[in-house]
Amino acid sequence: MKRILCLIDGLGSGGAERQMTGLAVMLKEKGYHVDLVAYHEEKNFYVSLAKEGGIEPFFLEVGPSRWSKVKAVRRYIKQQGGYDWVIAYKPGPNAIGCILKLLGMRFKLIVSERITDSEVWRKKNLFRLYRFTDYIVPNAYSQGEFLSKTFPWMTKKIVPITNFTDTDYFKPSEFSESDIFRVLTVARVAKQKNVLRYLDAIALLKKRGIERVHFDWYGNVERGQDDYAQECYAKVKELGLEEQIEFHPSTSEILMKYQECDMFCLPSLFEGFPNVLCEAMSCGKPVACGNVCDNARIAANGKNGLLFDPTKVEEIADALQEIYSMPLEKRQEWGRSSREIAVELLSKEAFVNKYIEVIERN
Repeated sequence: MKRILCLIDGLGSGGAERQMTGLAVMLKEKGYHVDLVAYHEEKNFYVSLAKEGGIEPFFLEVGPSRWSKVKAVRRYIKQQGGYDWVIAYKPGPNAIGCILKLLGMRFKLIVSERITDSEVWRKKNLFRLYRFTDYIVPNAYSQGEFLSKTFPWMTKKIVPITNFTDTDYFKPSEFSESDIFRVLTVARVAKQKNVLRYLDAIALLKKRGIERVHFDWYGNVERGQDDYAQECYAKVKELGLEEQIEFHPSTSEILMKYQECDMFCLPSLFEGFPNVLCEAMSCGKPVACGNVCDNARIAANGKNGLLFDPTKVEEIADALQEIYSMPLEKRQEWGRSSREIAVELLSKEAFVNKYIEVIERN
């Protein structure tokens, strides 16, 4: 039985954390010995999910420096008697895995990469370390193509594995129509998520006379972007949208929010393979999203959703208005298409089997 260490910085509410927790549980269900280790205990959104799957996450005691984290992970691996594989998610753990290999530790290493074009040079030192990894797993085909083109030496190491969605959990509920059309967004409040243009699009809809719509945005402010968040909140007041949109913190009750909304919108300027879009589709909702990265592989334009240029406010507004204006029967048809696509393409079984294929190559 192969021993696998799943390494991540924390178990907060982000997509990478959800994928890592799910992967650890699924690999355990497949018969592997799996340990899930993190080093930021204050972020424990998915601890209960791991425990339900039979895994007790372990949180390392570390100092503020990267070297303290490297030493703590190294010590933990030695105490556990070593691992056949380390699977690392997010830049910090990816770097730690590579450094430990550089220092002579003997294990196979998979790093998961969620690179975007705008991050490439900021992460150049991390990419140099990837020479010490065995496999690089982008969670989007567009990311894999970008990495191969930008760093040809990575090509043989790259194995794209897109995110899974728990379609047994994220499922439709009985439909009940209300007087208010509800549009849901689940995303961090961050520049990447294109909040300011989204607010402009909502204001444009209001100007067009469409006011029987309420927008809910669930997500915490991204670290280091408090000023941007304040700019967004100020713009809500400036545009007079206090009655149209509400910003909420992340919630563990997000399934109910998906089920209660009439459509889902993700206005991001760039994405990898967005979990929230997949979850909304799995819940049987029509979607609108930016035509960026892998979104067009998930949302079928004109079948279950609409794609728009996220830099153009009018296109965002047009997509929102088109789905809002649809007859109920057509909107429900698009929702059924969303569910069918999710079940076919985004299953847990397909996700974990792709990782097993990599693990069993060696």
